[in-house]
Amino acid sequence: MKTIKIPLYTFSELEKETQETALEHFRYTNVACHWWESDYEDFINLCSTIGISVNPKEIYFRGFYSQGDGSCFASKVDLLAFIESMQKQTWKSYAPTLELNTESCPISPRIINLIEREVIEMEIWTETSHRYYFLHYRSQNYLYQKSNRDYIRIEEELTKLDKWAKKILERLNDHLYKSLEETYYYLTSDKAVQETIETNECHFTANGVHTDWLCEYSEL
Repeated sequence: MKTIKIPLYTFSELEKETQETALEHFRYTNVACHWWESDYEDFINLCSTIGISVNPKEIYFRGFYSQGDGSCFASKVDLLAFIESMQKQTWKSYAPTLELNTESCPISPRIINLIEREVIEMEIWTETSHRYYFLHYRSQNYLYQKSNRDYIRIEEELTKLDKWAKKILERLNDHLYKSLEETYYYLTSDKAVQETIETNECHFTANGVHTDWLCEYSEL
C-alpha cells in the first residue's frame, strides 16, 4: 500500500500564472446549463409592456462567434395596445434605460380609428426557425367594405404601419441578442469564473490542477 500526500491550495493561494490555468479550466462552468433563462424572462416581460405576447417555448439563439449567429422569437402583437404603448413609451416603466429609437406610429389617426372599429383587420406576428436566427416577421390585413365610402390611400397607410412595426420588432430582437451576448461574456469573464470557484471552495495542486474529485475519493 502506498500513501501519497499532496498539498492543496485555494484559488487565492495560487500563484498568478497558476490562477490563470485554474480559470481556463472552469471558463465555461457558468454557461454549462440554461444560463439564458433570466434573459428570456426579462425579454418576455419587456415585450408584454408594449402589447407583444412572446411564446417562452419559442425563443432561440446561436452565438456568439460566427456569421449567421443571432436570435429569433415567436410572438403575437396586440396592434392597438402596441401603437398606444409605443406612443406613451410604456416599456420605460420596466426598462428605463432602454432606447428603441423609433418615432411614434406614422399612420393617420383615421386608420387607427378604422382598426378600432374593426373596419380594418390587421394581424402582426413573428415566427421562429431552427435554421435561421433572425426576425421572421409576418403580417396580414383585410379591409371590410361596410359602406360605399372610398378609403383613400388605405394601402399606403397600411404599408407604412407594417414597416414601422417591423422595424420595432427587429430592434427588440437586436436587444434580445445583445442581452444574451452580454450575459454570456460576463459569465465567462475572469471575475465571474473566480467568484464561482471561490463560492464552491475549490482546491488545486500547486500547478493549478483541480483536485476536488480527489478529496471525494479520500473520504470514501
